[in-house]
Amino acid sequence: MKSHRLFIVVIIFVLVVAACLIFSAEWFRQGYEHQFYSGFLGSMLATIFAAFLVWVAWEELSKLSKTSSADFIHRLDNDFFTPKTRTLVSLVVCGALEFCPSDEGEPYFRVDPSKLDKTNLPGELKQSLSKRTYYSTLEVDDSLLGLFENVGMLERRGIVDFQMVYDVFSWYLKEAWKNDHIKKYIIYERSGEETAPIDTLIYYHFQYVAIKCLEYDGLPSGPSRLWWKFKRRFRKPKIERFPSITTPCDT
Repeated sequence: MKSHRLFIVVIIFVLVVAACLIFSAEWFRQGYEHQFYSGFLGSMLATIFAAFLVWVAWEELSKLSKTSSADFIHRLDNDFFTPKTRTLVSLVVCGALEFCPSDEGEPYFRVDPSKLDKTNLPGELKQSLSKRTYYSTLEVDDSLLGLFENVGMLERRGIVDFQMVYDVFSWYLKEAWKNDHIKKYIIYERSGEETAPIDTLIYYHFQYVAIKCLEYDGLPSGPSRLWWKFKRRFRKPKIERFPSITTPCDT
């Protein structure tokens, strides 16, 4: 969406400026000095007017883009804030959702009650979160990480605005990405993909947008953030094939 909008605006501006220059060149070729200056002045005024039209077009297209982005964010928001997703987020934030790889069967996630006991949560809430002892990786994929992947994919393609993603999802993205057991699961799933293109790895887009949010957090408000946004349009953040963790990985 952003690239299409920028392309249309640039094409309009280039066509108008080219027409103005051709107009000026024609007066110069005919050798009419006073007419040349008159034509040149008219061309300059026309260029200024064209720049104004381009600015108006940019603003209108920007509004349309933001409206479209807000619509996508609203849909993602509805998909994200479900009872199961809220439970999984709570377990991740508490550090109570542990990835358990298995050499004999399918890997899974285990709920560690001792981690919940160490929190300051009310007993009723702890009991609610520990109702289930295990979650399959498919459940975590569908109800949590897959949603993060969709958010990152849409942002990377310019379909949704980064600022909107940051305002709505950054806390969840950062908390999940900083969790070592989530990283262990991603490392487990990426095993054997040492030579695959980086942007084809499982949960690449989740990693990409989480890192962008963390980078944005570390910037002072003002020009630094504007410059960062401009830079990130052309240069993506560095992505580790096997993300670093702070505790040993049992895979």
